[in-house]
Amino acid sequence: NKELEATEERKRKAKQLEMQRKEATRSGRSNMPSAPSYPTYTPPPTQPAVTDTYDSYNAEKNKSFQKSLPARSKGMQLGKKTKTTSMFEQVRGDLGPEAEAPLVPAAPAASAPVQAAAPAASSDREGLHITVAETISAKLSREGSLESFEVKGDLQLRITDPSLTQVQLALALGDTHGAQLNSHPKVDKAAFKNDKIIQLTDTSKGFPANNSIGVMRWRLAAKAEDISDPPITFTAWVNETGSGTYNITLEYELTGGDALNDVTVSIPYQTSEPSVSSFDAVYEVSGDSIDWTIGDVDDTNANGSFEFEAQAESEAEFFPMSVRFSKTRPYVEVDVSSVTLLNMGQDISFSKDIKSTADGYMVV
Repeated sequence: NKELEATEERKRKAKQLEMQRKEATRSGRSNMPSAPSYPTYTPPPTQPAVTDTYDSYNAEKNKSFQKSLPARSKGMQLGKKTKTTSMFEQVRGDLGPEAEAPLVPAAPAASAPVQAAAPAASSDREGLHITVAETISAKLSREGSLESFEVKGDLQLRITDPSLTQVQLALALGDTHGAQLNSHPKVDKAAFKNDKIIQLTDTSKGFPANNSIGVMRWRLAAKAEDISDPPITFTAWVNETGSGTYNITLEYELTGGDALNDVTVSIPYQTSEPSVSSFDAVYEVSGDSIDWTIGDVDDTNANGSFEFEAQAESEAEFFPMSVRFSKTRPYVEVDVSSVTLLNMGQDISFSKDIKSTADGYMVV
């Protein structure tokens, strides 16, 4: 009987354990969804300690930037160069050598507009461009007579389109005033003399491209009595009023047939600065000269005068007077009427500049 009771007791306990196991299993499944408990999650205690890992170097560098940023918002201020430079050097010192790199492109950036503007000067030029350039020199007496007169000029050809090198230039000659005209040694002399044509002697070859070439030049060195129409003449009226004081009136007259641009007369002085009495004159006084700016002279203002007074040991202190001007038609009338492409026998378009300027035009 005791053996049977023991067996029954074991079965009872086993059943009880099985029931407890099942109960525990059911209880565990019902509690699983609430296990993560997100609302009550707290970060690990080590998370806030990250801020303590910044080293002192980075912290000081950030402080430098925080201090410098408000100063930049003020913009450029006059008289603050030393302070701004000091702040910049401090920040640059914190950043180290790598801070130098952004400074290098700053200078090229400032010059970019100039580089972009350079092509604009020749943007209106054709693939074949002609320049007629001359200088006019003269000596005029204080009484207005011409003592000497000389003109030098040349005709330059510049080809930027290599397909336009085999060309022929037809000249248009007006009044050359007896100037001596000469062509380049490689230009056909017979065509130049007889037909007023500029072309290479060997027409199978072309003029060099991308280079300015003087294909013709002229010179006029005439006697004063042979020149009746210099571009402009001047007469100086000098009056000594006593005690070394001189009153000078300078008159101009447009004697040539062409309008002049940017006419200026530079009058030297030594003893004292002149006092100008011409109320409507435009002039500028420098350290040793007074520059009278006449401007453009044409038929509407073909004459005018300029009056001033100054102390001097002699009237020679006010001479020689230097005259500057430019005009759009050469004194020796040389021009190009057409340009022909030889291998096709047709005229082509071209651009042209005329530069006639005074150089050594003096009142002595």
